[in-house]
Amino acid sequence: MKARVSEIFYSISGEGMSVGVPTVFVRFSGCSLRCGVTTNSKLWCDTGYALSFHKGELLSFEEIISRIENFSTVSQILLTGGEPLEGEEKRKICLAITEYFWKKRHNQDYSYTRIETNGKENIQGFPHAVFTLDYKLPGSGMEDFMLKENFYFLRDRKHPLDEVKFVIRTKTDFQRAIEIVNEFQLFSNILLFSPVYGEQNPTELAEWIKEAKLSNSRLSLQIHKILWGNKRGV
Repeated sequence: MKARVSEIFYSISGEGMSVGVPTVFVRFSGCSLRCGVTTNSKLWCDTGYALSFHKGELLSFEEIISRIENFSTVSQILLTGGEPLEGEEKRKICLAITEYFWKKRHNQDYSYTRIETNGKENIQGFPHAVFTLDYKLPGSGMEDFMLKENFYFLRDRKHPLDEVKFVIRTKTDFQRAIEIVNEFQLFSNILLFSPVYGEQNPTELAEWIKEAKLSNSRLSLQIHKILWGNKRGV
């Protein structure tokens, strides 16, 4: 059982409810979405180097676990990409990783592995994971790929560590995000609103969030970019 991995590194979580938490990142290679590519706009993905299914190291489950534990045995584990759940082998390895750390850390801190996923791939069948689940808005050009069952599933399981992420390019995106919150009744999940880096003014987005008055909403800035700039491995 092997999968291609773009990078494994130790840093702090840059966004979401775990912002600032020491975290080991496992970034899998390959994603079929191309967020931001619309008629007049370019790709906005900040991990474009991880989009190819053919780049990166081909690593076994055991090799991935070894590298994670060489960095830290007491940090959050985050599986990301690319897209960690796209393809049978990646799904199997992600499931194995979540089960491994649940058994090893049960009733300890960070027993749940966090999976950051793009909204297109099915998230069911990972009982020992928590999710940062994207909903791709019109500004991404990828909204048609969203798997609606994911959002009903996340709503119904009511896990306090699950979060839904909206990347905002325009006011139209923000308005659509509010529609999605109401459509799927995502009132028990943490809702992250993140500005497209270098395009959407975060201060303006903060005002929209204030006006919307959703009690579980959060402005999510990428503090790793604030601290170290827009580069890899941080």
